[in-house]
Amino acid sequence: MNLNIKERFERLLPPLSAEEFAMLEASIRTDGVREPIVVWENTILDGHNRYRIATRLEIPFTTVDKTFEDEDDACIWIIENQTGKRNLTDVQRSYQRGELYKLRKKKHGGDRKSEDFSSGKSCHLKTEDEIAVSQNVSARTVRNDADFHTAVNEVAEATGQSAHDILDLAEKTSKQDVIKIAKMTVPLKKEVIAKLQNGEVDSLKQIEIQEAQQRNLEQTKAIPTKPMLHIGDGVDWIDQQEPCDLLLTDPPYMTDVEDIEAFALDWLPIALSKVKTTGFAFVFIGAYPDEVQAYVNAKSPPNVELCQILVWTYKNTLGNNPKDRYKQNYQNILFYRGVDAPDIDCPVTNEQWAVMDINAPDGRQGDRFHSWQKPMELAERLIRHTTKQGDTVYDPFACTGTFLLAANKLGRNGIGAEINEENAKIAIKRGVRHE
Repeated sequence: MNLNIKERFERLLPPLSAEEFAMLEASIRTDGVREPIVVWENTILDGHNRYRIATRLEIPFTTVDKTFEDEDDACIWIIENQTGKRNLTDVQRSYQRGELYKLRKKKHGGDRKSEDFSSGKSCHLKTEDEIAVSQNVSARTVRNDADFHTAVNEVAEATGQSAHDILDLAEKTSKQDVIKIAKMTVPLKKEVIAKLQNGEVDSLKQIEIQEAQQRNLEQTKAIPTKPMLHIGDGVDWIDQQEPCDLLLTDPPYMTDVEDIEAFALDWLPIALSKVKTTGFAFVFIGAYPDEVQAYVNAKSPPNVELCQILVWTYKNTLGNNPKDRYKQNYQNILFYRGVDAPDIDCPVTNEQWAVMDINAPDGRQGDRFHSWQKPMELAERLIRHTTKQGDTVYDPFACTGTFLLAANKLGRNGIGAEINEENAKIAIKRGVRHE
């Protein structure tokens, strides 16, 4: 007896392992085909392996005919028959539930009247709810299964493989990996599937890590070996620059300028306008009330907004004890966010305090080159929180180069300006290059 084999029906049946197939063949050789092969219109629904073995060995077999309205009903029967017949893996069950959901939804569309299995009463259940009850899973699981089913078929079609091949891959990696691969372009699908199947990588996550490492390597190679310093007026310099990812600067304090309000209005809006809408800015200012008020009053350009006033505190350079007020052991940091900026990248909890307690550079340790020099640890922290490798960091008041050196150390492109030639010479000695 010659029977037809339809790929659509067979792919709903989990394939036997080599060991299982050998055991089935040995059983048929000894005892014959004990279970009838289920057919519909001379096409096999269940018993494909038995049919192939029996035909090859010329062993007789019997059949049982089923009657269905169409192929969709036949597929539904195959899935429901398999659910209780064989031990399926989670991946195989997920794929079959996804197919079952699509078939049932196609048959009756939307909501339908069905039985509430818990009460025996008739009620209106959505397709996903009906399958969830019968399969003892949640409706969300059924929807996720439908997405997985679609992904498996799309990847199989794009790579010229069978659904079983992709299901085997999902067993080794994850269903979520297959769903992610389905969203890729066809060439990328083929490349990723090949890497996973030949054992070059174990998961999509490993591929993503490798690609990120390669991007970081390329970005790092693109960063100059030394940060760049322009010797000249920082306001004029930054006015000519393209937008940056981070503005990190420590301008002169009110003790060093004649009119702090005019000074803030002169440079701050220009510098902030050079920050990308996805970027950030940190501006160090003194703790004097007039200075804080001058900077807060300086209107920000529309690309950024003043988010917070952070505090940098230190305990190792306190100076003389004043008689009429408290000893001042902190400076303020104006924290600006671009209007489209992402969240800060701060996985370490104690680094996210608005008050940052880090000692100032200590001349006794040979790392202090200027009286208002900021600690490298603080600079690196702010850069790590708001940029990634390859990003550009500006400092129009670079002084002895701390912020530029910190940026370069972390694989960012540090560029700045300094008007004081003596400070610039120190920055050059510390490792910056100049125009």
